[in-house]
Amino acid sequence: MRALDWMANHRRVLWAAGIFWVLMTLSVLNRHWAMYPSFSTHDQGIFNQIFWNGIHGQFFQGTLSSGESAAVLFGDQVPDVTYQRLGQHFTPIHLLWLPLYYLLPHSATLLVLQVTLVTAGGIALYFLARQQLSEQVALWITLGYFCAQAVIAPHLANFHDFAQIPLWIFLLLLAVERQRWGWAIAATILVFLCREDVGIILFGFGLYFLLSRRHPWFGAGLCVASVAHLVITTTLLMPLFSEEVGTNFLAFSYADYVTGDASTVDLLVAFLKRPDRVLVDLFMPLGNTVRFMLGHWLPLLFVPAISPAAWLCTAPPLATLLLRSDTEIALSMQLRYTVMVVPGMFYGAVVWWSHRGPKLSRRTRSLWAACLCLSLLFTFTLNPSRTWSFIIPDSVDPWVHLTLTKQWGHANEVRSLLTPIPPEASVTATDNLLPHVSGRRAVLRFPALQFRDDTGKTADVDYVLVDFWQLQQYAGAFSGSRDRLREWLPVVQGLVESGDYGVVAATSGVFLLQRNTPDDPTALQEWQAFQTSTYDTLEGE
Repeated sequence: MRALDWMANHRRVLWAAGIFWVLMTLSVLNRHWAMYPSFSTHDQGIFNQIFWNGIHGQFFQGTLSSGESAAVLFGDQVPDVTYQRLGQHFTPIHLLWLPLYYLLPHSATLLVLQVTLVTAGGIALYFLARQQLSEQVALWITLGYFCAQAVIAPHLANFHDFAQIPLWIFLLLLAVERQRWGWAIAATILVFLCREDVGIILFGFGLYFLLSRRHPWFGAGLCVASVAHLVITTTLLMPLFSEEVGTNFLAFSYADYVTGDASTVDLLVAFLKRPDRVLVDLFMPLGNTVRFMLGHWLPLLFVPAISPAAWLCTAPPLATLLLRSDTEIALSMQLRYTVMVVPGMFYGAVVWWSHRGPKLSRRTRSLWAACLCLSLLFTFTLNPSRTWSFIIPDSVDPWVHLTLTKQWGHANEVRSLLTPIPPEASVTATDNLLPHVSGRRAVLRFPALQFRDDTGKTADVDYVLVDFWQLQQYAGAFSGSRDRLREWLPVVQGLVESGDYGVVAATSGVFLLQRNTPDDPTALQEWQAFQTSTYDTLEGE
């Protein structure tokens, strides 16, 4: 009876959460099972392999992660099956979800888990808001969360580390509001286990509690713990696994401030030495910054723009995004980095409304509803991760639009080529196929062909799976797809001519090659015909 009463009292927010979960789950699973490429499909393969290795006792290992390491990218080494991803991102929290993946060892499980975590974050936000606000205002803020582009868009992409951060932070703030300090410390630890850089997010909340004098001792402690976590993980723990923080991520993301092998401390010192450059980068390019901020403010009726609490809580993560050299990526509303700002924006809105009346006027509700509709409209037209490309064309001139029938028809054909690949075989595949073949010890991102096995020896992959059909669809409109076709066609042809690999199966521009295996005559003929026609098309453009 208590459960029924609880659901009855909160039925509106549960309805909103349920609708959000169903629509998000259907959207992301449709793109996944239709094998439609997004901007980050490769990352889905990375995480799936990490979890697959985890349930087999090789925790945080993965050849796909190794392929993104400094040793491979800059040191001309081959991907290693024993490579530890903790050197790239410190994410022990993944161990929490291994039992679920053990029961459902599929790439799609991670996508459903991600949507569930984000949905739970919205419910946690509602109860956080109810600590200070009326049910009406708390519900509208929660609706803003479920309609926010910064919440919807990044979580239609691959599984990523940021998905659970809003949930744990909202639970942390809820514990603070109720002054349950033991629960607050537990939630803080869970946040710290998510990533090496989450201290940047928590530092902003520590600043707010300290400067607002609401909970100064807790705020000071949170600031100290955040800095300590960032420094310890990036300078002591992560280098135990690989040298990625300085040689790969910091040197790439903050190339305007540090070069070579730089530590987190080196970067902070560089910021202090160049205050003039920091001031400029915080605002320029102005257009990107303004669009980014408006995207966050819109579903909250622009309240965070005038909320001192929102500015305090979001200042540290916002600054790290604005100071990056790759601002087009950092300030993209459809990529995971934008989630760093979400908790501070919504908590700042809660604090601002706590100083206003318990009810909203009809005019305010109408304006807020209009903002939510606009936020949903802008999110839909953005078509994050090409999730709704079966509705929205990817290009108008020239016309590129793959209907749902085409997407699923192609995916069904590809599945016929996945069946012959043994689960223990090593595979290299194009990006859109990686999530579906990454549940194995050795999988690479095409055109990589070699890896270091568990004995330390360099080995060639057993199978090569290449989807040229997807590239063909985009070649007329996107230069990147044309370039990949021109680059990869000779690679496959070279493998066939060398005799090292034989074309053993083919279907509609997708080809499966097997090492030390003779060509299937029908598949080889289809490859030769495809290669000739594709070259003719490319030369005619």
